[in-house]
Amino acid sequence: MNNTIIRRWKYLLFLSIGILSFYISGFLLGILSEIYGIGIHGTEAVSFMIFTYVILLVAGLVISKERSPGFILNGLVISFAAMFLISVAFFALGAYSDANAKWIAAHRLQTTPENFVIITEEELNQYPALKEAIRSQGTVKVKPEEWKRTDDFLDQKGSRFVKLGEEYYEIGFATV
Repeated sequence: MNNTIIRRWKYLLFLSIGILSFYISGFLLGILSEIYGIGIHGTEAVSFMIFTYVILLVAGLVISKERSPGFILNGLVISFAAMFLISVAFFALGAYSDANAKWIAAHRLQTTPENFVIITEEELNQYPALKEAIRSQGTVKVKPEEWKRTDDFLDQKGSRFVKLGEEYYEIGFATV
């Protein structure tokens, strides 16, 4: 193989380092969190990702056996750009998916609230997310349309405290 093809393979190595450093650092953070109970978040997680990147970059430079400053700079730029773009895409996707995240929560009350509304089984069947939240006694992630429809229903009824059968529930709505 000629020198140009070998150099392209080496650049591909650095592209792979940039891509893999994001995933390897996430994998290692998961292991640290699971085994040792270490919770690393925010800037610590980014620092850990960069630390992983530097280790992989040095390993790539050793494997490639290239010592010219131009090649090292190109490898650094290629690998860092790949890691940066994947990180930005990952965080943008997370922000986008959370932008429409909505939850409905239902908690059974031990006492009778002062103001409450009575909901029948027939009404509850028309609001499946509310029904699931009440049945599970917890929080349910719902689509924005269902969240709005259920919120409007309880606003129209006049209270977030509901009576279903002989039980009383407090209904909560959450959004990001």
